[in-house]
Amino acid sequence: MAPRGRDVRNRALPENLYTNGKYWQYRNPITGKKTSINKPMSEAVRLAKAANAKLLPLMANDGKLLALITGEIAPTFKHLLGRFENEWVPTRRYAESTLREIGFKLARYKDDLGGRMVGELDVLAIAEYLDGFENNAYTKHRGLMVQIFAFAVAKGLIDRNSAELTLVKKEAEKKRQRLSLDALNTIFNYEGTQPWLRRAIRLALVSLQRREDIVRWPKSAVDLERNVIRISTGKTQNYEKPVHLEIVMGQALREVIIECIKSPVVCPYLISAIPKSRCRKQLQNKLHWNAVTADYLTKAFSEVRDKSKVFEHLEIEERPTFHEIRALGAWLYEQQGCHQDYIQALLGHADEKMTEHYLAGHGPDEVAYMSVNADLNVQF
Repeated sequence: MAPRGRDVRNRALPENLYTNGKYWQYRNPITGKKTSINKPMSEAVRLAKAANAKLLPLMANDGKLLALITGEIAPTFKHLLGRFENEWVPTRRYAESTLREIGFKLARYKDDLGGRMVGELDVLAIAEYLDGFENNAYTKHRGLMVQIFAFAVAKGLIDRNSAELTLVKKEAEKKRQRLSLDALNTIFNYEGTQPWLRRAIRLALVSLQRREDIVRWPKSAVDLERNVIRISTGKTQNYEKPVHLEIVMGQALREVIIECIKSPVVCPYLISAIPKSRCRKQLQNKLHWNAVTADYLTKAFSEVRDKSKVFEHLEIEERPTFHEIRALGAWLYEQQGCHQDYIQALLGHADEKMTEHYLAGHGPDEVAYMSVNADLNVQF
């Protein structure tokens, strides 16, 4: 990325020297710290040239010379990102998927900007970098940048959060279309939809659980004698008050649960499928060799959705994903006359009123399950 251009007032001045009213200001290219020089122009120019002669070679050598001279690691952006990743990120209660996403972003920043000094990355430099992203990607990258530079300020590496001064953009409205029951029926009955995926579709529609919880739901959570199934929703496990549900099974849910249990595929989880191939890398990312990952579930659904041609009139980014099954199920429960509290409880939304209800009277270390019903009257 090209260095910041000099405006007309500063064009005749040495690098890093700027006008400051009737006097001057020198900006350290390594730390970004600004120092006032209340002296005549000739003296300010001489001092700036002397400072540049000492500091610019350190930048050209990516901080190695600075480390050699001072015994300290230069405050490069790569060094800052490493500290942010090791010191700040572990203190957050992020889900595994969020941590992976942050990791990917930090790796990209190291490749793109890692060699730059932290002080070089002013508002203009960060704005130019963020402008390389479009729509919601801009918003997400900016949010992470703001956190990174806030950490840098707190650690005394820079004086201000330059990322926070960049333009705030409104997230674009989602283009994804809603899923109708007729469309889902078409996908479900498509000849290429495999039995395990049909079970996953029915399970998601009736139970209203997230795809991550669907693929991690163990058979051991089922009690057919009591007609209940338990689940601790993954998204809330890092919350102060995580959600644990004991779902009383209606006929539709009980039927699909029994089908999952009777599946000939050996697996301790309700949703299972024999993989086309088994490589070490894939097995490391799976709970069991016949288990299905959340990403594979989404991919498999999207493939049969497109092959069934039910949404061929829409662009790819507008076509409903597996996640929209949950929203459809919630709407169907509402159409069936179920109260909003009933639906919210089944969705596992950890609102304060709900958590107070099912945690009342229990010790802090005791898992308490809230009883909810799942009795959607729907057949495929």
